Formats: sequence, C-alpha cells, structure tokens
Amino acid sequence: MRGGRVGTLAASPTLVGAVTVLVVVVAVFLAYQANQGLPFVPTYKLSAQVPNANTLVPGNEVRVGGIRVGAIKTVEPVQGENGSVNAKLDMELNQDVDPLPVDSTVTVRSRSALGLKYLELQRGTSDQGFEAGATMPLSAATP
Repeated sequence: MRGGRVGTLAASPTLVGAVTVLVVVVAVFLAYQANQGLPFVPTYKLSAQVPNANTLVPGNEVRVGGIRVGAIKTVEPVQGENGSVNAKLDMELNQDVDPLPVDSTVTVRSRSALGLKYLELQRGTSDQGFEAGATMPLSAATP
C-alpha cells in the first residue's frame, strides 16, 4: 500500500480555530454578565422604596453585613400619594437571602470617596418574609 493514508486523528486547523473562537465568545459573555449576576442562576427579586437614590445606578451592589448578596437592576422615580417623589429600586438577590424578613431595613451607603454607593440591607427578626417580587415600603428605608 504505497502512497495510501493510514487513518489519522489530526484535527483540522479550521476546527481548532472554530472551537477557540467559541470558547472565547462564551468566556467574554460570562465575564460581561458577571456584573449582572451569572446566567441560569436562580435569584430572589425584590424591590425597595427609598427617599433618595443618592446616585445609585443599575449594577451597584446590594450587601448584607458587608457581604455582596445581589445587585440593583433598575432605579426609577415614583411619585407618592402626597406628591412627594422617591425612588424605587429593583434588586436581584441570591437565593440564600430568600425570604427577607418583613421588618428588614435598607440604607444607601458610600463605598468610596469617589462617590460609589451600595445598598445595605439589615435583616430583621420577623418570622414573616417578603414574597418574591414584593416591594419594601418607604418606611423601611433609614437615612
């Protein structure tokens, strides 16, 4: 069998390049999504009303006892019944925070001298918790 090829398992350069590009695209996607939380990981969605969002923006951290437990998804103004304006913060929290006790409080805190902020949750002691999708009242916000 002169000149015949014995079966080899060499991968073609095109296949190696395609797999490399696919791996890089997936890595970039996961790195970009890491700020908003990892995809396909279940979350506990909750909203909170605060008198002043004080430069909070989507993507800012939500912490309990200094530990990051989630992120702020949206910040939107809400007009109260008496005409006053406050802010509603939609949050995506880790499942281990669920359920957050109904007597919990929220505080907007400074993270750095550059004006970075985060939202601090202080867990209450109540046996009842907020359902997923519920809104913490304005009375739960501390200055």
